[in-house]
Formats: sequence, C-alpha cells, structure tokens
Amino acid sequence: MTANAHWTRATQIKLIAELEGFWAADLWDMHHSPVNDLSPNAKQRHLKFRCKSPALNGELKYLCWKKFSNGDWRSTQEISRVHRMIHWLNSMPTLPLSLMDRDFEGWREVYRNYLIELGQYKTGTTSRMNAQQHPAVTARDSGFVSTLRQSCILLKQAYDLRPAHHQDVWDLKRMGVPTNLSQSNGKMSFLAIEQEWLRAAVKSYLTYCLPLYSASTCRTRVQSLACFSQFLATERPRTTGRSITRRLLLEYVSYLQGRISVGTAKNHILNLRNFLEMAHREGWLAVGPDRLIYDEEVPRPSKPQPRYLQTTVLDQLNEHLSDLQPSWRCKVLILQECGMRISELLQLPIDCLTQDARGVYYLRYMQGKVKRENAIPVSKEIAQIVQEQQAEARSRRKPSIWLFPNERGGVIKQATFSNRINRLAYDHDIRDAAGKLFRFQAHQFRHTVGTRMINLGVPHHIIQRYLGHKGPEMTSRYAHIHDATMKDKLSEYLKGTLIDVSGKVVAEEGVNDTADLQWFTRSVLAQALTNGYCAIPIVAGPCPHPNACLNCAHFRTDATFLEVHRAELHETERVIAKADANGWVRQSEMNARKRTSLINIVTTLETHHG
Repeated sequence: MTANAHWTRATQIKLIAELEGFWAADLWDMHHSPVNDLSPNAKQRHLKFRCKSPALNGELKYLCWKKFSNGDWRSTQEISRVHRMIHWLNSMPTLPLSLMDRDFEGWREVYRNYLIELGQYKTGTTSRMNAQQHPAVTARDSGFVSTLRQSCILLKQAYDLRPAHHQDVWDLKRMGVPTNLSQSNGKMSFLAIEQEWLRAAVKSYLTYCLPLYSASTCRTRVQSLACFSQFLATERPRTTGRSITRRLLLEYVSYLQGRISVGTAKNHILNLRNFLEMAHREGWLAVGPDRLIYDEEVPRPSKPQPRYLQTTVLDQLNEHLSDLQPSWRCKVLILQECGMRISELLQLPIDCLTQDARGVYYLRYMQGKVKRENAIPVSKEIAQIVQEQQAEARSRRKPSIWLFPNERGGVIKQATFSNRINRLAYDHDIRDAAGKLFRFQAHQFRHTVGTRMINLGVPHHIIQRYLGHKGPEMTSRYAHIHDATMKDKLSEYLKGTLIDVSGKVVAEEGVNDTADLQWFTRSVLAQALTNGYCAIPIVAGPCPHPNACLNCAHFRTDATFLEVHRAELHETERVIAKADANGWVRQSEMNARKRTSLINIVTTLETHHG
C-alpha cells in the first residue's frame, strides 16, 4: 500500500472543513488559544499560515489544531518549526497537492537538504544508561525533521477513512482504550504481520481482547503473531489460513528453538494457540477445531526466582538517596516499603493518602493487573514524605491529578525512572556482592518486599493481596506460608474498644475501618505483643525502643488483654512499693510512669467493658 493511497481532494476538503473559529484563521495568537493548559512563549506567540498553496495551508492548520488540542504540543516552541516547514514548501518550484504526496522518508531527504543549505540542520543527542550500566549517547534527529515526521504520521491517519479497527496502526487513546500512561507507546501496529489474511484475523482477535486485557498484554500477543507471520514469510510463503496444520505448527516450534529465549518461545506458542482456537470459534480463519499444539510441546523455561535486592546494594543506594531530588527520593522510598509495580507508583493520584480512626495511613491506588482499587497500610515515615510531595505537587503553577507529575503535568515514563536511578548507581559506583556494577530494575523492589514479608512471617494470602497478584503462583515463588490464626487474632482485636497508651478511646468509623481491611492492616503492619499491638510496620524492621510499649505512641490494646493489664498493674505497684522502701528513686520514677499508663488503660477498658 503506497503512502498516498488514501489521499483524495474530497477528503482533503472534508478535513479542512473541520476547522472552525480560532483554528480556521490564518493567524493564531497562541496567548488566546482555546487550549487551557498551553504554555505560550512570549517570543513565539503568533503562528502564521502563509503557504502559497491554500490546500497545504489547510493541512498544516489541521495538523497543528490536532497536535495542540490533543495535548501533544503543550508549548509554543513548535511555532518556529511550523514556520520553517512553510518556508521550505514555498521554496519549491512546484508545490505538491498534499503532504501525502510522499511518505515521510521521501520528504525527509528533501527537507534535510534544504536545512543543510540554510545551515540549520542540527542534530542532538540523548544520553541513557544502557543494559551494561554505562551511559549511552545516541543521535537525535533535527527538531525540524521531528515536526515533519509527526505531521506525516498524523495526516496519514487522518486520510485513512477506514474504521479504526480496520486500520493497520491503532491509536489506542483515540479508540478509548485504557493505556498505561507510564509507558510511551500508545499505538498498536499490525504492519509487521505481512499476510493480509492473517492481519485481518489478528485485528479481529485484538478487537475481542482489548476490552478484556491490558493494552500491554494485547501488544505482546500481536508481537507473538508477528513472529509467526515472519516464520510463514521466510519458511512457508504460500501458506493460507486453510493450510495451517499441526505439522506446520510443530515446524514452527522447532523454528523458534535457538532463535529466542525459552521463556519468550513459550509465550509466543501459547499466544498463537489461543489465537488459533479463538479464530476457529469465531470463524476468523478456516482452521480445524482440534488442538494443534499440546501442553507437552510447549517449551518449559525454569521458573525464575525472585530478584530481590541484596542488603549491600540497598545500603549503598540509601546512602546516596540524598543526591536525588525530593520527588525522586520519595518514589524510591515508597518502592522499598510498598513494593508497588512501577506503573502503579507513577500513576498514584494526588489524593492517594488516607487515614483511619486508629491513625494508620493507607495508600489507595489502582492495582494494574487485577484492575481494582487497593489500599495498603504504610508507615508514618512514608505518609510524611507523601504529604510533602502532595504539597509540592499542589504548589505548581499547573495543577495535576498525579502525585508525581512531570513538567507538563502528565505521568512520568518508566524509562525516565529507570534512567534516573541507574545514573545514580553509575555515578556512585554501586556494586553487588560479586563486585559487579549493579543495574536497578523497578520490579526488584517488589520482589524484595515480598521476600522480606515472607521472612517476617506475613501470611501467604496476605502477601498475595498486598502485592496484587492475580493468583498464588507468583506469591509461591517467595515461600509457602499460611497463618490460619491471623484472622482469628484480628477478629478478637476488632471486638472491643481500641484505646491508646493514655487510655484515650479511638473511634472506629469511616471507609478504612472495615473488618476486612483492618485484618489486612494488622497482618501487614501490626506486630502482636503480649499485652496489645504495635503499630510500627513489620516491614520497617525491629522496634527501636523494645520493652517501652506503655510509654510509646504506637501502642494499641483492647479488652481482650484486660486481665493481662490488671496483673501487670498489680505487679508494678508491688515493684514501686519495694523501690520506695529501699530508696530506689530512679526505679520508682520509671515504674510510676508505667503505673499511670496502666491505670488509664485498665480504667478505660473497665468502663467500656464492665
């Protein structure tokens, strides 16, 4: 299919006719643009459409309108680049009927030569940490050429009048498909699937899958089917839907061996099998009803062990966290305590922090894979840095709905997080126990939290819910633990009135005080004591002030421990009497504070529970 296959004069007129009001004028004053969150530059204020061809002028207006309105261009820095494009077009001996006259590669060479003649072709560089944990500098094309590329892509989509699900590149955002905002790719391309019959079937398959699965899962399935397409193109170019047989698929299984990893091969084959079974059921392809690939023929990679971070690596990281900006330091600390997926962290809403009647703080967010809102208890230290980040985000000139907005108010990309933390590791020479320069992956924090919770005795099913695993299989990689008594303990805890060390009753009401959520909270945060509960998080490690519970603000208790407190009060009074008799002033003073706390606790519990 050629680049101008969809161009017609009638379609061009129709697109230009969509321009109304501000967008239809030949002069745009961007200080009065209908776009609310635009950041106009005083030196780049007016966008002037002075192309000699009214048709090209209309196309340029159309693409600028779309780019500004869709939020792709959030500042007016593109104005000078659009003006340069107009000057270039006007310099041509004969103006084309449309920018669709050539594809981007054809235009790029012409435009590049024009910029070189003017001395304005200047490339840039981008520095990223590569897989070997070293800064890698890659070339970046001229900003003028980048604007031309964006223009060609947008116009090609605009001239393609086929329904969205029939096009070869899907814009998931325009189709209303929820996407992971922390990832850059919002498109889904079928161009790698060479066979027209297979491409049509795959599009039908993805139309079915998108409402059920995440965009990233669907994109992985397209990649698997593109691999099968490549096999057919090179090994069996005459294959049609009717000639897909078990023998052909076994040949494909052999074809994958040695070309890709065992894990990737497994995913490709399972995705292909699922596609073929769906294609038979829905009539997308003329394949038989029999299973063409059996379970024993699917490659079986070894089960990966959790990639938890070694203590030596974490210690080095935390030693240098002060070199990160506060918002980035906050992200790393949340990952270390909560083990969230990086996409969940970067898409935390600004109002994510809540607090229950017991003073426990929670982070509320959407767990991506299970597609549900979750609330996880966090320590007071994490709550404090989240509150500081909330204040910083709200103080910005541009309001945002995100806790960690980028400069434009949008979601920070995962690649940016990876580059930032690995640059820190490189600059400070963070190495593992073997002396190798360490490369961080965000998911390692998640595995570290899961492993730590297992080691601290948190029940298996609680970890599954806390981390948002779809099933127990992933959690099982950490350990096989189940504490059947945890819920019973919490049920007793919830029966009575909850009080603190001063005897003050803590009211139990609000969305966070459900029995289910409190069971979850106690299982993750609270450490059981002989006379109550400690609110210091388990994941924060051992108590820094052991044996001082009755003087601690983190201490909580209820009527189930009333007899324990009565006995302890009686023993404390005996100790004070003996200390007074022997003149042990220090011991008497220390136990007097303890007696006061016990009297407050016993009095309050007896008042409420007879």
